[in-house]
Amino acid sequence: MTQELQALPASLPAAPADRSLRCTAIRPETAEVTTFTFEPETGEVFGWLPGQYLTLLLDTPHGQLARCYTISSIPRDGLEITVKALPGGPASRWLHDSLAPGAVIEAHGPLGGFTPPALAGALPGPQPGYLFLAAGSGITPLMSITRALLDSGDPVDAVLLYSAHDPGDVIFHRELRSIPEASGIRVETILSTGSIPTVGIPRAPGRLDADLLLELVPDVRGREVFACGPPQYLEAVRGMLETAGCEASALTVESFDIADHAPANTTAQPPEAARESQVFSVEFVRSGRTIECPADTFVLDAALAAGIPVPSSCTLGMCGTCKSGLLQGTVEMNHAGGIRPREIAAGKILICCSTPTGDLVIDA
Repeated sequence: MTQELQALPASLPAAPADRSLRCTAIRPETAEVTTFTFEPETGEVFGWLPGQYLTLLLDTPHGQLARCYTISSIPRDGLEITVKALPGGPASRWLHDSLAPGAVIEAHGPLGGFTPPALAGALPGPQPGYLFLAAGSGITPLMSITRALLDSGDPVDAVLLYSAHDPGDVIFHRELRSIPEASGIRVETILSTGSIPTVGIPRAPGRLDADLLLELVPDVRGREVFACGPPQYLEAVRGMLETAGCEASALTVESFDIADHAPANTTAQPPEAARESQVFSVEFVRSGRTIECPADTFVLDAALAAGIPVPSSCTLGMCGTCKSGLLQGTVEMNHAGGIRPREIAAGKILICCSTPTGDLVIDA
């Protein structure tokens, strides 16, 4: 059921809910990236935290596909997502080729915890120093965060290092160039090929490494770091920060490496070994579904095979997209940094890398 919030300000974060969204505008950002603007079909007003995302349910020729896309805007400017068309990707290609103003799609959200605590209202007082690291489409949540910092009017100390292939791949190029130095936000683009960057300090093409990181951000050790990009980029970032002497706890990551492919045959039987293993029940409270999950099967895989469109992205335990509350039961979880110790202590799990050790009740 859609949550109605007409009496509340648009900036107030909403609880996740099912929503019908009407496309109102489409704006190209690069040759392969487009921003889509939406408004709730019912006229409801809801807000989100910078860095959060929506799960879109898209009716495509390949069937209904569930995909997670970051909200790139802030509530004051309306609801926008910015999507790169992936080669052979049925969801992203459908958005680019078929979605038109006036069309209505179904969505669930807002979701996600890729938000600086100060912007989530959890950390009163002055803003800490930030380092934002983005590669490719990973700029989208960090653009929302940057816009929120600019909109707040509070003193800011932030550096955004944005890695792209060449000048034509720099998303939000004009807006990034227009960020005034007096805002306290410094933007540097790092191009692996092509021309000298036109945003930030001119330099020869190359890739971000530990030496360049320390050159551009000498005080990196004292900053909170938020990084978004494909898994290999995030792995490189971890190495750079370790070389620079940063604490692992200073890094928050989100991966945009979403597998945009046609749905698999969810009626297929599980492997023989899975059929012979112990089977547990998994209840998804908000979805109102209870399924069976073998002890050697990840909870996410069992949910998707049963047709439950739970949010997911990297499926590697890195991005945190599938983070859910474990209300009852226990799991074995082998994550890759997508969840923090305090979240685990609070009863959160990543269902993409968790197998059940008993019957489960999950807040999803």
